Amino acid sequence: MSFTEKHYFGTNSAGQHRIVYNDWGPEDGHPVICVHGLTGNGHDFDFLAEELIKDGHRIIAVDLPGRGRSDFLGNPHDYNYKQYGQDLMALLAHLGVGEPGSVDWIGVSLGGLLGIGLAGLEDTPIRRMIINDVGPEVPQVMLDFIHQVLSQSYTFDTVQDLEKRMRETRGLTWGPVTDDQWKHMAEHNARALDDGQITYAYDPETAVVFASEPTGGADLWPYWDKITCPLLLLQGKKSLVLPKKIIKQMKKRGPKFDLHVFKGCGHVPSLMAPDQIEVVREWLNTK
Repeated sequence: MSFTEKHYFGTNSAGQHRIVYNDWGPEDGHPVICVHGLTGNGHDFDFLAEELIKDGHRIIAVDLPGRGRSDFLGNPHDYNYKQYGQDLMALLAHLGVGEPGSVDWIGVSLGGLLGIGLAGLEDTPIRRMIINDVGPEVPQVMLDFIHQVLSQSYTFDTVQDLEKRMRETRGLTWGPVTDDQWKHMAEHNARALDDGQITYAYDPETAVVFASEPTGGADLWPYWDKITCPLLLLQGKKSLVLPKKIIKQMKKRGPKFDLHVFKGCGHVPSLMAPDQIEVVREWLNTK
């Protein structure tokens, strides 16, 4: 896999933090900003990026603060929409691509929510956008479930043990994932603790913000209503985060969009299976 690991700095309520991203493909290629889900990181896009750069795209896959290689924040209440949006705008400024219509966007779950917020702004930098299995509203029952999952502590003796749990959890909803891909994800979703144990590569303190501002709880419908860019919505057929009733409401208001439903998936399609990658490639190359 050929990418360059780079970084820039964002500001938070306590000072500065380092944000890491993977830069794939030609520097003069049209940038595609890839933003992961709540507990993911930029390496979740590695298999997709390898294919998209063949078409000349420049793929920027970021680790949001508190995830992967990026710094954890000293104040857990900074894990909110405002901070993420500020950090992503800082990324665009760092890349020199903040002008209107200057980037494409692929957002998975949380990354899709952040994309909706940004695409709904006047003179948005987003030219076209792919949202993976999320809408402007997340059902409360799923917010409660996510909070419960985040609030628990997970430790493992080995990365292989972490991989086993990933297969038992994400494997239920992500669709087809090969053994090599599971190994790859486990390696990049693992973090060593001081005592030698292994845990997930996200800050467990992200759960704290749910007490005041649940991720997905903000009202994004006003932003959705103002989106004008071409948009592809991906849904896992078994998804509980993006049920049919929310898609129906999305069709009634806001922008027109293309919809592709992946069978055998829930939340979220991994974007690693060949058929899923091909849907993304085809849409980016024809819109």
